Amino acid sequence: MITRRFVQISTVAILLIGFIFTSGSAFAYWREVNVSRDVEIVKIGEPIEIIVDDIYSESNLHLVPEGYIISVQDVEEVQLEYEVSVSRELINTVNLNIRAVDILIDGSDTYSHLVDISIMGLGSEAQLDLFNEALTIYVTVRLEEPFDEEEVVGKNLDESLVNVEDSELAYQTITGKTITFTLNFELEVKEISSNDNSQN
Repeated sequence: MITRRFVQISTVAILLIGFIFTSGSAFAYWREVNVSRDVEIVKIGEPIEIIVDDIYSESNLHLVPEGYIISVQDVEEVQLEYEVSVSRELINTVNLNIRAVDILIDGSDTYSHLVDISIMGLGSEAQLDLFNEALTIYVTVRLEEPFDEEEVVGKNLDESLVNVEDSELAYQTITGKTITFTLNFELEVKEISSNDNSQN
């Protein structure tokens, strides 16, 4: 005969196991989110090429949203580094335009808006001066936590945080998946302003 106490203990045990699985899974969603990137080079003219060296050496890091670090390999941001130079000596300073495009998670752009890419702290697009010295370019990648309306209301958070329709589905879709994006580098001849002409 099953006693009432045994039923209560069993129920508590099942609830506890369910709670451990649920809370543990929420953290596990963020494990092993990898970042990879391609570099696309646009020439300013046939003789001049942009030389991009990837000098980022860190590996085996797990990108997680802010507040989800639970192990030494978890990071809230990944900072990539590139050294950019040109193949021939420049006479004048030119603009180096850099854009992050084709942001995908596991080949899909469904949740790409959760990936925040900042080039030199200027957002997903940056324009920098380039002369004959090599520039070191820093690209920071962060992952925003998915929030749906139900979660925001339940936790009494600001409604502006809502960024997905179903946060649990978003978790399940991006857990352990690879983030990819392309960096476009393009040289642009600087326009000489009328002030520059008047000084010559």
